[in-house]
Parts: sequence; C-alpha cells; structure tokens
Amino acid sequence: MDPDAVFAMVALAVSGVFALTGLRMFLNYRIKRFETTKGVRSPETNEAFAELREQIQFLRGDVVDLQERLDFTERVLTRGPGSERPVGEP
Repeated sequence: MDPDAVFAMVALAVSGVFALTGLRMFLNYRIKRFETTKGVRSPETNEAFAELREQIQFLRGDVVDLQERLDFTERVLTRGPGSERPVGEP
C-alpha cells in the first residue's frame, strides 16, 4: 500500500475522532448549561434536550467506530512489508 495513502487515511481518522469528540463535548456543555438555568422549562426546551441527547448518542457511536478504524489502520501499519500474517492477528 502506498505510504502517502496510508498517512492520509490515518490523518483523516485522527482528525475525525478529534472533531467528533469536540462536538460531543460542546453538546454536553450546552445541555449542562440549559439544565442549570433557573425557571420552568417549556415543552420546546424539553424537546431540544431530547434532540441533543440523541445527537450525543449518535456521536458516541461515531467516535467508537472511528477509534476502531484507527486501531485497524495502526495494526496494518505496524505489520511491516512482506508480512504473511492476517491483518487482524497481532
């Protein structure tokens, strides 16, 4: 495999993990800020909370998926050229 292509895949995976993690942190911050505001919440606010929680759950799944892909890419890179082992085997 071309080293430049592998480097591009790793860079893309790492940047995706960082971007999704940052977005997840931002959404958690927004939820905490909304939850600490005083007063009675409107039904629209409750719906917004539910939507934010769903988005966070979706992002958690994406982060896990990207981490698995990054781990796989790292295993492929550490295998070395000419290795006869299957990719999933250490």
